[in-house]
Amino acid sequence: MTAGNLITRTVTESGIAVLTFNDPDRRNALSPALREVFLQALRDEAKSGESRAVVLTGAGAAFCAGGDISAMGIDPKLSSERMKLLHDIARELARFPKPTVAAVNGHAFGAGWSISLLCDYILTAPQAKHGATFGKLGLVPDTAFLWAASRRVPTAKAMQLFLSAGILNADEVLAMGLTDELSDNVLEAAIAKAESFCAVAPLAVAAAKASLVDAPDGLEWYLTREFDDQARMYHSADHREAVAAFKEKRAPVFRGE
Repeated sequence: MTAGNLITRTVTESGIAVLTFNDPDRRNALSPALREVFLQALRDEAKSGESRAVVLTGAGAAFCAGGDISAMGIDPKLSSERMKLLHDIARELARFPKPTVAAVNGHAFGAGWSISLLCDYILTAPQAKHGATFGKLGLVPDTAFLWAASRRVPTAKAMQLFLSAGILNADEVLAMGLTDELSDNVLEAAIAKAESFCAVAPLAVAAAKASLVDAPDGLEWYLTREFDDQARMYHSADHREAVAAFKEKRAPVFRGE
């Protein structure tokens, strides 16, 4: 699959742009190529006069499996460069000037879950599972996970999601407030929700969203700390062990090194 096909775009007659992660064989994992294409798609959509709102979803059985583990553990410096792309994606989504709705059609793990949480509204399929699985890879939560999750649940609960690295089903996510609605037809429901958000004046939407990001407890402090911490994690023996264990299909043995 070429990089240009990793994100597909359609626009409904009502002006809702649907951006779809389109790498189903890899569960829409955030490969370096997908990160670049997704970031550019967001930037283009923010400027587009064709759409009033955006729906994000995934092709196949997954919404987004998070980071591409097969690309990890090779070059820590390169990993930090890729981290910059995730941070730019987080910035674009957090202050996106149009309403954003996540149609979580399947599993959302790690940074994939972060992306859905950065949207204004989340609809989740009953079969979807979620996990803040960063620590299992010897990494800190990234793509603004703690910031985005803490807008929906207490900070302590957001941290517990990371500490447990547990897998939550859709009902559990709904009960916690980490999704807004369950639907058997998430894409159709997401488009309808996005249409309802278009009743609000566009300039007011953009200003309100920017005010949340620019508040004293806004996004940038988290991203700065996240970047510094993740750079150290990329160089750690535990991260290398986690990647090796994944490839060898065994449990990692962490040593705090």
